[in-house]
Amino acid sequence: MQDTVRTVYGEVKGTQRDGVRLFAGIPFAAPPVGERLFRHPVQPEPWEGVLDASRGRENPVQSKGRHGVSNSSLDCLYLNVFVPEKAEMPLPVMVWFYGGSYKEGGTGATEKGSEELALDASRFARETGCVTVTFNYRVNLSGFLYLHGLDPSFDSNNGLYDQILALRFVRENIAAFGGDPGCVTLFGQSAGSACILALMQMPEAEGLFDKVIIQSACAEHFFTPEEGIRYAKRYLRFAKVRTPENLSQLSIGAVEEANRKFASSFRKRGDSRCAFSPVIDGETLKERPGEAAKRGTVPMLIGNVAEEARLFTDWIPDRALRVAAWYFHMKPRKEGASYRERVMKGLMDELYLDPLRRIADAYAGSVWRYEYRYVMPGSRNGCCHASELPVLFDDYGSWKCADDPETQRVGRTLRQIWGAFAKTGDPGWEEYAAGGTPHVIE
Repeated sequence: MQDTVRTVYGEVKGTQRDGVRLFAGIPFAAPPVGERLFRHPVQPEPWEGVLDASRGRENPVQSKGRHGVSNSSLDCLYLNVFVPEKAEMPLPVMVWFYGGSYKEGGTGATEKGSEELALDASRFARETGCVTVTFNYRVNLSGFLYLHGLDPSFDSNNGLYDQILALRFVRENIAAFGGDPGCVTLFGQSAGSACILALMQMPEAEGLFDKVIIQSACAEHFFTPEEGIRYAKRYLRFAKVRTPENLSQLSIGAVEEANRKFASSFRKRGDSRCAFSPVIDGETLKERPGEAAKRGTVPMLIGNVAEEARLFTDWIPDRALRVAAWYFHMKPRKEGASYRERVMKGLMDELYLDPLRRIADAYAGSVWRYEYRYVMPGSRNGCCHASELPVLFDDYGSWKCADDPETQRVGRTLRQIWGAFAKTGDPGWEEYAAGGTPHVIE
């Protein structure tokens, strides 16, 4: 594999890292700035000469949270390609969709000019034997706020169209990197996997992938147009502007502060949904993923972790748990050793298990289910939402993977399953039948 690769837009020169060839910071869209800020992305302009692709670029402007990343900029639509060395080409391709409640996340450099990436997929690519693509898509204000409902000159669900354009780049260029454009698997977690479910019903994404891995999707976090308009007006109040046009004049700091207040307003109203979410607008998105699943045909691996909601309930003091359960409409399960455990399981059913089960039961194509149960040593929240990510990737941002033999074994198992599915469409166990039980990973 050569260090220099020719894409349809120009040449890129990568670097070697940890057994892979890395091509980082490749533009897959024109910068979404100025008049493009709240609109669907467009293709990048071709460049002259050879583009230095040895370092990542900036990340999307975002809220500061558990999965928030630094080094943010409006100019953020870049991707990274990890190519395993000493592998026979063409290789299967896997494209990662990060989570973060539609308000945070990124795969660029941790600091401007740094060689460190917010997500280093080197080991994942090397052990799965797949060309692995990570990319940025716009989140929060410019990615998912429904400004189209206030002003039709703005577009709807911009973050989803960022994802589609990234996939088009993969389809057109991945062969030059040694990947097979006819064998592309999308995989993502939480909001990222919910976006994949959305793309599965969008005509613009048809033919851009042939398999999907859905990890802990927040599958019910989609708004109606009426909700989207109401929340967009609320955001304008927090941003202290009169019209959507004025939002483009906000500083990054002002956006971050408005994002914080906006997300807090949902919690204060007892609403556990993501404050920024895609809108079923009848044009870009026509129906909820549960309905669209009835027509799904590509092989799908879908699952959850064993204690999804512990991440959200463990912070609630014992004395406030019953009030919080009532306030957030948490319905405790009958089973459980303690009231806290019953509340956690009830919320997990509502947010994750029940929606995922309905999707799997209704799915028209081949589907496999799993449940991840491993608890990494030192974990403060057990097998909670996103706890598989540092194990899957051997670190996930600031969330570090333990170096003990058992954790390393589980990480290799995950990468073997994910890689096998990407290559063959079969993770290694029997297909799921409606009403069945998931395959356990521990």
